[in-house]
Amino acid sequence: MTELSGSFNGQTAENIPRSPAIPTLIMVVGLAVTWLALPSTESESIFSTAAIGVGLALLGATIVEAFAGVRALIRTDNLMLWVFYGLTLLEFLFPQPDVNSSVSIDAATRGTEVVLLAFFGLVLGRHLVSTRSSPVAPVDFKPGHLFGLFLFAFIVGYLHIFIAVNFDPIEMITQMARPRFTQSWGRGKLGDISALLYELSLLIYLLPPIAGFMFARAKQFSVLQKSIVISVLSLTFFYAFAQGTRNVLGTYVIAMFGAYVLSRPELKLKRLLMVGVPMAALLLFVSTLMLELRSAGGIGSLAGDQRHFNTLYIDHNIVNISNLTNVFPDAVNYLGLEIPIQAIIKPVPRALWPGKPEGLSTSIEAALGSFDGVTTLACTFAGEAYMAFGFAGVLIAGLIFGAAAGRWNQVGQDKKSSFSQILYASGFLCAAMSMRSLLTMVPFMLPTLAMWIIGKSLLSKAGNQTR
Repeated sequence: MTELSGSFNGQTAENIPRSPAIPTLIMVVGLAVTWLALPSTESESIFSTAAIGVGLALLGATIVEAFAGVRALIRTDNLMLWVFYGLTLLEFLFPQPDVNSSVSIDAATRGTEVVLLAFFGLVLGRHLVSTRSSPVAPVDFKPGHLFGLFLFAFIVGYLHIFIAVNFDPIEMITQMARPRFTQSWGRGKLGDISALLYELSLLIYLLPPIAGFMFARAKQFSVLQKSIVISVLSLTFFYAFAQGTRNVLGTYVIAMFGAYVLSRPELKLKRLLMVGVPMAALLLFVSTLMLELRSAGGIGSLAGDQRHFNTLYIDHNIVNISNLTNVFPDAVNYLGLEIPIQAIIKPVPRALWPGKPEGLSTSIEAALGSFDGVTTLACTFAGEAYMAFGFAGVLIAGLIFGAAAGRWNQVGQDKKSSFSQILYASGFLCAAMSMRSLLTMVPFMLPTLAMWIIGKSLLSKAGNQTR
């Protein structure tokens, strides 16, 4: 087998550029016009107006960037913007008749302003970093090393599941199809020493980007290797679907698709759209199906005749954000540094820190009066930033995330390094999850960190020794 190095068998690709000024101008103007056009009639109209205005601006900015080439679209900042739009506004392109009774007009206006301000911070923040070379030194893998990394992530990532089912594959599939939180490998709320093994399951998130790269370079791998990759990837997608974890399944698709595109520099925009648009539509449909599956309890519910798809429902995050503006700071003081501190200490196992705080002093559920020990609510990074420092916190968080995205884009600039391309695509996981929640952001950095450590300390040495 030939080595995955250099320009990938003679093919070249342009670097991943910074976001140009024109798309940013389109977004800023679009956000301003949307804010001025917000109605004052009913909450659903406020949200739907924002969904249309921001959606058109984001679409226009994306189309302009598409003229720079396919790789100009596969950037972390673009991913964050679209994920954040999907989490907050996308569902309001469709009827949401129950919203008017869930949130007042004043709260809906404030919540929409929070979301618009977060978009503004993301858009401007990506320009706060300088155009420097990639912070990651070039490392290239032989195909055998890359396949070995895939097997390592699979075996270690699924190890806690294999042990729980006594290495019985039939039992593993059977339990995966059960309702969420009923599997024998579930993690307790506070965790113990066995939870350390559970945390290694984060390596599963490395499987899709590695597989995407391998699919793009299929000729470099044997039929047996490709068969194993397809089997493992099918298991991984099934597991995410069966558990109804829509954000996880979406991240798998994005990471795999992104790695594939980044490693195929000759891929044309037309071909990208032919594959990407149907995939996005299918993902939206599957997301709705997964929500019902999760509510009904297990994949067996799909056999029933009670499925109804009257509208697109995601999580009503903007509704939660709006209602939080009624609580903070009038009823509850801003939480301040409590939220970023909780985010930072999240990955520390309780087995190593028995006295680690269990959560926020005022959780989202408690603030919104939905605390029952079972129900969980989401409000995206914007809602959590508002809980911490109000509107100022939202702007600062947006700017920081935008700047971080701009900096991470530089990791993917080294088109000659297979390691840099895969590492860059693996970072899409953290980028997407950070839009969903500040509090769960740091744990999703760990798979990428593991990828970097493995690549630098193990595989790169092995590759150098055989050259």
